[in-house]
Amino acid sequence: MRILVSGAGIAGPVLAYWLAGHGFAVTVVEHTSAPRRTGGHAVDLFRPAVDVSERMGVLPRIEERATGTTRMTVYREGTRRPVRADLSRISGAASGRHVEIMRDDLSGIYQDAARGDVAYVIGASITALSPDGEVSLENTPPASSPPCPQVPAAPCSA
Repeated sequence: MRILVSGAGIAGPVLAYWLAGHGFAVTVVEHTSAPRRTGGHAVDLFRPAVDVSERMGVLPRIEERATGTTRMTVYREGTRRPVRADLSRISGAASGRHVEIMRDDLSGIYQDAARGDVAYVIGASITALSPDGEVSLENTPPASSPPCPQVPAAPCSA
């Protein structure tokens, strides 16, 4: 069975990884023309997500890219002293397992985990799905990008 996943952020590649592992032909379509590698914002992974990442075999890579943030200082308007928080104690109270990582780093790790078994179409948007499973894609600007590639699990059509 062919499966089409829209979005190559966090959830899309994780879903694609597990579906491909169960024998489905998976294609992930991402509208951005290139993956962002600027860091994004920090994402906290707690026990369920850490456990899933461990089962995917990517937890060591996630831990290598962890932010290492352990303290936070908040300066509030109208107060003289900042509020300081020990983030390791807070996250430890919420979950026995925790890793903080930048979103774009996490996205790249998950994309790489599924890359061998999943087809990625980058720089395209899904414009139509027919009842018989044909998929129409449209290139995402900039106009100078090459046409979307043909992949067996989700053929492009103009």
